[in-house]
Amino acid sequence: MRVTEQQVFGFLVNNYQRARSKALRLQEHLATGKQVLQPSDDPGRFHRIVGERTTLAKLEQRLRNISTATTRVELADTSLQGTTAALSRIRQLAVQFASDTNGATERVAGAHEVQALLQHLLQLGNAEFDENQPVFGGTSRHGFAAGLVVSTPITLTNAVADTLTVTIDGVTSGLIDLTSGTETLSGSDVAARVQSRINTDATLLAAGKSVSVTYDNARLVIASNSEGASAEVAVIGGSARTLLGFNGGSAADGAVTFAPTVITQAASANSGGAIVSQGQVRDANVASFDNYVVRFTGPTSYDVLNTSAPVRVTASVANVGRVGAIDTGVIDPQRVTLDSYEIQFTSPTQYSVVNTTTGSTLSTGNNYVSGGAIEFDGLRVVLSNGQPGSPVAGDRLTVALTPKTVLEGQAYASGAPITFEGIQLSITNDTGSPTAGDLFHIVSQSRYAGDSATHKIEVADGEVIPTNVLGHHAFSGPNVNLFETVQHLLAALRGNFKAGIVESLGDLDRALGQVSAAQAEVGALANRLEATSSALEDAKVLATNTLSSFEDIDLARTISDLTLQEYAIQAAGETLGRIFENSLLKHLR
Repeated sequence: MRVTEQQVFGFLVNNYQRARSKALRLQEHLATGKQVLQPSDDPGRFHRIVGERTTLAKLEQRLRNISTATTRVELADTSLQGTTAALSRIRQLAVQFASDTNGATERVAGAHEVQALLQHLLQLGNAEFDENQPVFGGTSRHGFAAGLVVSTPITLTNAVADTLTVTIDGVTSGLIDLTSGTETLSGSDVAARVQSRINTDATLLAAGKSVSVTYDNARLVIASNSEGASAEVAVIGGSARTLLGFNGGSAADGAVTFAPTVITQAASANSGGAIVSQGQVRDANVASFDNYVVRFTGPTSYDVLNTSAPVRVTASVANVGRVGAIDTGVIDPQRVTLDSYEIQFTSPTQYSVVNTTTGSTLSTGNNYVSGGAIEFDGLRVVLSNGQPGSPVAGDRLTVALTPKTVLEGQAYASGAPITFEGIQLSITNDTGSPTAGDLFHIVSQSRYAGDSATHKIEVADGEVIPTNVLGHHAFSGPNVNLFETVQHLLAALRGNFKAGIVESLGDLDRALGQVSAAQAEVGALANRLEATSSALEDAKVLATNTLSSFEDIDLARTISDLTLQEYAIQAAGETLGRIFENSLLKHLR
């Protein structure tokens, strides 16, 4: 077979082009360091590379998750360490001021430091990992309205006590009907009914507002399903408002995890027809965390008095026996009346308690024991015999709380806000207006506004671990609400109430144990995150090496191959040049 020059020339040109193409690919491999740049390079190897890259991406994402979770856990640990330090200092102060070497002046001075430490505890409990990401608040925070304690079962009766009007996140509902008949329901059943009826109200539905309702510690709690500072709930009307305990109670928005707030409640002895809204702390920076009463001096005027104050006991100048008070204080601020009382001895071993403001006898024929507690209308008085001496028949001791006036002679308008020392509430005419002597109690507390959800991260296929401690485990339960414990101590210090100070020590010990348990939980989380991170780092190294074995070039071999191709290109070029020189074209030229 005859081989023409054209065929030889075409063959050599093709070889030259293939050598150039292969050299170009080798140069790309050398520049990128990768031996497989596209599926056509090696389909099997390319599939393995994609798989290893996916595995490596998962591992890197899980390591990022652990890094974020570790930061959250470290912040929680730091906050809990600070909480332990603050509680320990508060306990030291409680021990110090429980001593008889301290009097009212010293205890009031100590209360200033305790109040500052309480503010610090709230800051620690309200720590945020990132903007609007609470460390101890679960996954979100919700505004709420908590009612007063109610007895169950609860009977809802159509057209008698079966309606509510609520405001959710600033949107006021229509009149919500809870039943069309007569139903007797448990607390949890009432909560479910209230929730379903609020969430089907046309006005709230149109505004996209909804709530979750629970029955917690004998109280109904309505929480907005919205989050943050704009989430608020208030029960403002309806025939079932009093029946369900919303003729008072507490409320707060979802701005912080632990909301300082106040419980409001009308005194049982009120003769007027006014009711009170849920109380709120609008500015925690100016709040004193004290307890108060609104006292009406007439249907159109009121005073506000601070009842975190001493209880004075004064012996009559006509007394013959030797008995005096060794401790006094408020044990139930929601029962305080502001009336004056007398402890009247009918014999050296018996006494009566008389309300001298109303003229009524509270109790009689009581057995007297020196050093024993005498309790009535939220007050406690401890009397002790003198040395020597004891009471005799006819001895009298006057007992009176000495509240501090916060507001005086204020004009009352039904439904208008009443604001003082960071607190806000309103009193509204219901069956009638208030009358002179009517009292509305305002008691400081703190309540958890977070949820029960946990932050979880994926560390393996089908395996997740929690990364946070819930605040109502560490701060407000299950054993004690440490904020309220400190608030009680604060009131006892300001009221010069030794027994109240001593009683706070037990709760402070329980609070320290509760925080210690939370720290142990955080420590266990930190250890698990560290161990998991180490295992993932090892897996990442293995995956990286495996990917490299499939993907990376053999540098020496690639350089050698490229050199050979360059030689091939050079040889092919020279051969083509010689063929061109011997061609017919050259002779014709």
